[in-house]
Amino acid sequence: MHVFRIQNLWVLAAFFACLQGGSIRAQPDLLGWESLVHSMAWSPWVEDLESLEAGCILTPMDPQMDPSRWRARTDWAESLLQQLEVLPHAEHHADRALQRMLADGMLCFRLMEAAADRHRKEVEAAFDGAGLPADWAMLPMALTGWNNAYYGPGRRAGPWAMDMTSALSYGLDIRRGWDERHLPEEMTPAAIAHTKKCTAAFPNDPLRQVLSFVRGPQAARSADVTALDAALLEWLHLFRVIMQVDRNFDWNDTHALWMLRAGQLERLTCPEGGTGFFSLADTVPAVYGALRSENPWFTTDSIGFNAMRSELLVPLGVGLRWSDRDAMCNGRPAPRAPAQAVVHVVQPGDVLGGIARDYGVRIGEIKRFNQLEGDLIRVGQRLEIPGSLGRISPEPKAPSAPAADGTPWIWHTVQEGESYWTISLQYPQTDLETIMRMNGVSPEALQPGMKLKIPPP
Repeated sequence: MHVFRIQNLWVLAAFFACLQGGSIRAQPDLLGWESLVHSMAWSPWVEDLESLEAGCILTPMDPQMDPSRWRARTDWAESLLQQLEVLPHAEHHADRALQRMLADGMLCFRLMEAAADRHRKEVEAAFDGAGLPADWAMLPMALTGWNNAYYGPGRRAGPWAMDMTSALSYGLDIRRGWDERHLPEEMTPAAIAHTKKCTAAFPNDPLRQVLSFVRGPQAARSADVTALDAALLEWLHLFRVIMQVDRNFDWNDTHALWMLRAGQLERLTCPEGGTGFFSLADTVPAVYGALRSENPWFTTDSIGFNAMRSELLVPLGVGLRWSDRDAMCNGRPAPRAPAQAVVHVVQPGDVLGGIARDYGVRIGEIKRFNQLEGDLIRVGQRLEIPGSLGRISPEPKAPSAPAADGTPWIWHTVQEGESYWTISLQYPQTDLETIMRMNGVSPEALQPGMKLKIPPP
């Protein structure tokens, strides 16, 4: 049985601040959600599942529908969809969300479904066993893309983007170096308890139950569904599209591959109960970020092994590249001499959560170091990244040499039906991210006849 614990004064301060200042929004906007999901393409689990079955995630798809394979929806989901379909601007927002879902050979759909396959069956069974609709298990897909390693605005964390105050009230242990919101076996009961609370507050009203989950009961109670703020309305229609495509589009479930991978993961610990350090394991490029991503419950550089997690999980691809296992436990990291701060220049589509993941730091650290009062950042803004060991996710490719006419790019004229993804495939000297950064045009704004800058060969 869980016991309510507050380990630090800052947790207590956060608790009262939340009570006084209201809840922080859990849901991302459409661009933020797309960025969250796209970032998972660099996760070690994608490489591992692809090594077990080539093409299971990264092979582009076209929408295929077979009604004989459609899953039955719960009455709760049917009622929620009916409420969502009559919200303002339903067609406009649904079209935009569907475009994101189908872009780049359905990349967002593929990553979201594969990430959900890891724990979804167990979560659905747990909700059903608790007397709740199993379709609640689709909510993490809309909040974080079902990213177990998620940490975002308002100190929300885990696939359900649960705030710290709620998590502590449901008995989760959150302290320096440890966060049970990332543990599936602990987070699922907390999500069920939170869902029951939202359901009891708004019986027979699925829409306000969802609003209560993501914004709190007060916001749900006072919400005027005919005049919702733009970000929330956009996200609700995204959730509607996710519920529809999850049921209607064919997908080869990867749960069996996840189970196979779990059986092959290497598990490491330090001898005689010693403490390990992620930074000491960084003897091969990208090992640091992959280990942090695979073990998100350890939230600091020092690895505090305990009864719940007495070993470090090593992704399959990392295990093949990482030979010096003992380095992780060999003493303490040497103090680094003061160095010039790592600087990130904000690019189109960047959000604080994505930048923090890219550099392996917390959103709060970036905000404090740069004296940001909120989560809003602007293109071209320079952010100093504190305590980073360098960028974890792939860097955009360096600009190529200037074209023959002296310009640092060549031009591509967008053709009917082209997307950034299909355009990037035509130019092997560059990649999707570089083209998007060079042009600063959102994917849905591409039009036939538009000219895009492309790095020359």
